[in-house]
Order: sequence, then structure tokens, then C-alpha cells
Amino acid sequence: MKGGSNGRRGAGGALAAAVALHRAGRVAEAERLYRGVLADDPGNAEALHLLGVVALQRGRPEEAVERIGQAAKRRKKDPQVQNNLGEAYRALGRMEEAADCYKRAIALDARDPAPHNNLGNVLAAAGKAAEAAASYRRALKITPDDPEVLTNLGDALREAGKAEEAVKQFEHALAVAPGFVEAHVSLGRALKDLNRLAAAEAACRRAVTLAPNHAGALGALGTVLAARGDLAGAVASYRRAVAVAPDDAAALTNLGNAVQEMGEFAEAIACHRRAVALDPDNAAAHHNLGNALLLESELAEGWRENEWRWRVEDMEKQRAFPQAPWQGEPLKGKTILVAAEQGVGDEILFAGMVPDLMEAGARVVLECGARLVPLFQRSFKGVACVAKKDPPAAATQSPDIDYQVAAGSLGRWLRPDFASFPGRPSYLVVDAKRRDALRAKYRRGGELVVGIAWVSKNPRFGHQKSMKLAELAPLATVPGVTLVDLQYGDTAAERQAFEMATGTTLLHDDAVDQMASLDDFAAQVAAMDLVVSVSNTTVHMAGALGVPTWVMPHLVPLRVWLLGRADSPWYPSVRLFRQTQAGEWADVIDRVAQELGDLVARPRPSAP
Repeated sequence: MKGGSNGRRGAGGALAAAVALHRAGRVAEAERLYRGVLADDPGNAEALHLLGVVALQRGRPEEAVERIGQAAKRRKKDPQVQNNLGEAYRALGRMEEAADCYKRAIALDARDPAPHNNLGNVLAAAGKAAEAAASYRRALKITPDDPEVLTNLGDALREAGKAEEAVKQFEHALAVAPGFVEAHVSLGRALKDLNRLAAAEAACRRAVTLAPNHAGALGALGTVLAARGDLAGAVASYRRAVAVAPDDAAALTNLGNAVQEMGEFAEAIACHRRAVALDPDNAAAHHNLGNALLLESELAEGWRENEWRWRVEDMEKQRAFPQAPWQGEPLKGKTILVAAEQGVGDEILFAGMVPDLMEAGARVVLECGARLVPLFQRSFKGVACVAKKDPPAAATQSPDIDYQVAAGSLGRWLRPDFASFPGRPSYLVVDAKRRDALRAKYRRGGELVVGIAWVSKNPRFGHQKSMKLAELAPLATVPGVTLVDLQYGDTAAERQAFEMATGTTLLHDDAVDQMASLDDFAAQVAAMDLVVSVSNTTVHMAGALGVPTWVMPHLVPLRVWLLGRADSPWYPSVRLFRQTQAGEWADVIDRVAQELGDLVARPRPSAP
């Protein structure tokens, strides 16, 4: 986002000549003349002002603030001086002072669109998208067809979650200025937000055609291509962006994510490290580095970098609790609040560290999703389980609680290396009567009862983790197996097609609805002899219950599954059947079917 700097024609010949040169783009010559004017007249406000503008244009914002500030003292009622002083402060990152200057300029002349636009830029940078949009709208009342301000307004609307309205602003800007690259880039980003990926790609490609070396356009194109599943295209686009702007931390960490999805983990980590070195406050780069390190089993550093998740724009934000954050202090005799975060699967995963807290002598208050309260209350005797609310429930605000910690931060203190994993076979406890009743309901003679699930509804990675039920058909060819549907959601149509294609009935229990009762679902999972599933809530539940579980993670899995191993330190009952090629499940399922046949053929003890 850019704001204009305005000069005035001076009365003297030298000043007038300098202004003419300045307007003609001959900035160095203009600067020499401005300095000459000041040598003869050190208090010349116009020369001070315009010399400051030159300093700003030539990348010397400190000098710009000094020069324009001197001019502002002499011409306190000049709105252009105030606006340009604001631009100098903004270039230094002194945003509050910049905003004050823009406001003074507006108070002096509300008809000038520049300070309205510039104030919007400061508000947008501060994350105040709605206020920024209001400033841009005021500028557009004065100049309705300014493509830059229209694009700025669209960007603010997009940040406020109004992508449809943002698209209209970008289209207006492009109707006025078809070659305005920034509007094409912003349009592509907004269309991606709306999942209109083909149109988003077209907008980004138009931007790249207009400006082949525009790092932002190349980066935006890479992001759209990645969303479309064209990882090779995304990597190529990101590489071009990095070649154009080697010090662009965002382009580097995006490249890191893309090559990671292609299995190039060493390069991914190198990209993320470079991004962090260039921009130590880049939360996304830190978080991406943390994920990559955790996948590579670099646990201690990975957990530290994971703490940056709270500052990543599109991730869950940290909720306010009054207690001191726990930093690994001794817990004997202390009370600690473990605050819920992320999805049900993550809550179950992180709950595996609650027994560590109890063994350390802590009294634990465990916040969790309401559906998990009955299961967690039964499983962790003496722990006070509190349903997650926003704002947090009163029980989480008690001054009697000594410490608070987000559930996802426990790993930093309790799982810094593999020696710290206790190897508990299970930690969740189900209603035994309910489990036994379901086990009797599903068992057919001596057949192995195998629960299956095939879809993840994770909004970011679900499509990569999921398969179609039809792809599990090889399991139906294994004799001596009863298949049970553990997939959440409406599976009726897929089950009917599966049964028609395979001739095998897939048991579905309408009496169990995991969306309504996770306690019932836990009992159902515990009734299985084996669970076979993609990476979703089902496998976390099964692993936490100690049920034998075969997980089929995608090529670049979630960090919990690590890399290069067939077991899980989090869940001793879990085996991993990994993809060898992204999106290809056939060989994975064939291996699972072979292992399942071998398992059925082996003698096994009677179920308790």
C-alpha cells in the first residue's frame, strides 16, 4: 500500500527549478538544488519539506523525519507537510506517530484523499481491518476510481473475512486500470479464499505476465497452485519468487512448505531456518519450522518453535487466563489448568500427558470439549474436567489455580525427547458394560471385528488424509473378518455402494453417534479387535484406549506420526502403514489387507 508525497512550487528561482527537476524524476539533481537553497536560507520551510521528501524517496527515513519535522514546526497548518511527515514516520515503523500526522492532515484538509489512504495503511498494518476499510472508503468518496485505494480497500475487506466484497473492489480497480499488477495479485488471493481456484490461478498468471519478476505475484501463484494440488508448479513459482527476492522470508517459508509436501524435508528445514534468520519475528516461518522439526523427531527445538503458533494469523488464538503460565516448574502440591486447544483428536493426544502432571503431584483442572468431559472424567480420577467455553468457564479463572498451560504446549516440558515418553499402553477408560454389550452385538462367531474409517474432515489437510470407502474393498476379500463403520458423518450412500460392489456387509450402528456422544464412541472403538483408518479422530481414540490400530497416514503426515518409523511413541498400540507416493492409496491398502489376512490366520486369545 502506498501513499503519495506532495511538493509545492517555491517562490524563488532555485527552488522552482528544484521542484521542476523533482517532478521530472531527476531526484539527485533536485536534492542538490534544495540543499543550495537551504545553504542560503536555512529556515526555508518549503526546501526543508521537499528535501525531506527526497530523503524519504531515497531510503533515508531518519533524515526525512528530521527535515520534514523542521518544516512542520514552521508550517503547522500545512496538511501536505503533515501527511508527508506521517509517511516518514511510517517508513521508520513508528506507526502511532504516523497515524497522528495523518489525522492532523485530515483535520486541516479533509478533501485530500492521500492522508485518508495513508491512515488506512497504518490501521491495516495494525490488524484493524474494519477501521482501515473505513479510512479507504473516505478516500474513495473523494477519488472514487483510484485503483490503488480500491485495492487497499479490497485487501482490508479480505482481512476482515469479506472476500466476496473484496473481489468487487479488485474488479473495480482493474476496470479502471487493467494493468495494475497489485490488483491482479490481490484478486487472485481473494478468489483462493473463496475456493475459486481456477479463477484465482488466472488472476495470478495475469499478474505474472504483466510483471514476470514481481515476487508477490509469483508467491501468490505458488500458493494457488499448491491449493490446486500442483506441487511441482507451486515449487517452481516459489523458486522464482525467491530468486527475485532472496531476502523475502514469506517466499522462503512458502517454498519450504511446498518442498516438504514433496518429501524434501532437509531443504524444507533449510528454507524455514533462512526465513527465520531474515525475519526473526515471522511467526509463520517459526511455526512451519517447528512442524518440520517435530516431523524429523527434533522434539526439543520443534516444541519451542511450536509456541509461535499463537501469532500465526489463520490459527487459533490464545485465550486469556489469569494464572501464571507454566514454564516447567515443580508441580508438587500445585494446581495447574490445562487449557483446551485445537480439535478433538489433538485434545485426546495431549491428554496423554495429564497422567504425567498427576504423577508430579499436581492437582489438575482439565478444560476440554464438552463431548469429552464424561470420558476424561472417568479416565483421570481426581482431575476436575471443565467444558470449554468462550469466554472461559468461571472454574478456569480461580485464583486457587497456580499455573495455566495450553494443552499443545505440554510437549515442550513433558516430551522433549523419546526417553520422556512413558510407553503407557493406554490412558482412557471406557464404560466397560457398554463396551462389552457392543462387542457382543458386533461379533459373529470367531470373526475378527475390524472397525474402519476413511475420511478426515480437517479443514486444512483433510483432503490429503482421506480416501474413498470403495478404495478399502480389498479388506472385504479377507475371510474371517467383520467390518464395522467407525466413520463419522453420513456414510449411507458409500456403504450401499461398497456392499453392492463387494458383496460384504459393512456394519453400521445407528445407536452410536460420535458427534453426539464421544463416550459412546469410545465404547464402540474399544469393542473392536482392530481399527484400520486414515489419520483422524478415530485413531487417536483407539490409540488412547490401547486398541490395536493400523493408521494409514498420507505421504507428509501430521507431526504426531513423525517420519521413517512404523510405530508411534504416543500410542504403543498403533502401527503405521505409510504412503510411498502422494495421493496413492492402493499399495497401502494392499499391504494392510495382506497383514490383516496374516492376523486372521494366527491363533489369538479370547477377548476378555
